[in-house]
Amino acid sequence: MKICNSSFFRMAAAIFFILLSGKSVYSNPDSDVTIHFAGMSPHLNQNLYLRIVDKGTMKETGRIMQQITSADFDIVLNAVAAGRSYFIDFFADHNSNGLYDAPPSDHAWRLELNNAVGNDELSFAHNTNFTDINWIYILTVNFSGMTPHIGQMLELRVENNDNNTEVDRIKVLSIPSADFDLQIVGLKLNTEYKVEFYADHNGNGLYDAPPVDHAWLIDFTNITGDAVQNFNHNTNFTDINWKYLLTVNLQSMTPHLGQLFELRVVRQDNQEELGRVSLPALLVTDFTVFIPEFELNHGYNIDFYADHNGNGIYDAPPLDHAWRLTFNSSTGDVIQDFTHNTNFTDIQWPNASSVNQIQSAGLVSYQLYQNYPNPFNPATKIKFNLGSKEFVTLKVYNILGNEIATLINSDLDAGSFEIEFDASEIPSGVYFYTLSTANFTSTRKMLLSK
Repeated sequence: MKICNSSFFRMAAAIFFILLSGKSVYSNPDSDVTIHFAGMSPHLNQNLYLRIVDKGTMKETGRIMQQITSADFDIVLNAVAAGRSYFIDFFADHNSNGLYDAPPSDHAWRLELNNAVGNDELSFAHNTNFTDINWIYILTVNFSGMTPHIGQMLELRVENNDNNTEVDRIKVLSIPSADFDLQIVGLKLNTEYKVEFYADHNGNGLYDAPPVDHAWLIDFTNITGDAVQNFNHNTNFTDINWKYLLTVNLQSMTPHLGQLFELRVVRQDNQEELGRVSLPALLVTDFTVFIPEFELNHGYNIDFYADHNGNGIYDAPPLDHAWRLTFNSSTGDVIQDFTHNTNFTDIQWPNASSVNQIQSAGLVSYQLYQNYPNPFNPATKIKFNLGSKEFVTLKVYNILGNEIATLINSDLDAGSFEIEFDASEIPSGVYFYTLSTANFTSTRKMLLSK
């Protein structure tokens, strides 16, 4: 990946961040993978879109679009590294609208490449075993007139305004020219976003509010699929209150392959949860998780566990295997390395109450209800409807957009459901809860008053 002077984009912004920051948190792609396609006659003259995703980071390492002009053809991408494992997602734009639509509107599939060796080859023969790959789109930001900041560091992040979560971010150690492009992977259709970025004008390697550093904000709604935003240098600065990124590299987690894994970051002085990651099943032994949004000059705990007994909730060791790392955020972005060991710690993970199905499928449409009681102290109930069987997440955020709790992260049947949220360990204030499925997203506000 490189800073480019055209919008043609093949490599993911995640790799861009790693290369330009000079911190190699995982192996960079350095080898080709060839996919041999056969029997694609049903899609002649349609566009084929393909992307490669590293299983260990869930970051995209490459993508391509090309028109299908023959039944049998090859695609070659320099997008894998030896020893890593990948998902290869692709779809034929069967309805020819230039966007991804879940099967059967478009025809989509997934291949897997495990433990790449270099110059790997995979074969795919057309079939109707479609997979909803939840295709995501690219944002290209075209910068112009950045002459005052040539040679300075630039950082950029994109946030989903609908649920206040970060899509991804890029760090450019030295702006090379007045005009250049940056790309971020991860946009969804019909979603509002904000793009925050700053030039490190005083050269201290950290964000300082304008006019010390020069910072800007762009809001937009993605209605086009791949999106483009143009920015011409100006002095209409905005204090974007930049937050920093925690990267945790976990290694040798072989004993926990296939198990639920959860990690969260908690500020030590007030026990506020900064964010969390929940992986339903570990796919690889070496992987990386990213938690954004932490502030300077605070102490934090990184608590994480593997659900070793497989019951779906946290149990104190040795039933489950749990660990704690700590760090102080005095230098900006933080990287923590962890290698599996048996020095377990009871992290007292706050388990959510189980979700109860209160009505089976019938004439039920998607809906997220207001919690009750509201205001509440310390517990409240959240009710929602699902129109079909779905993978569901229900998350709670504070007013700054930091994730406080994951109440649901699993498949549920169609029907009406209710879950209790216990807020005993968080302070009074306004919070938001967001229900997300492949077909529905909704957010509501609630008030905790202690």
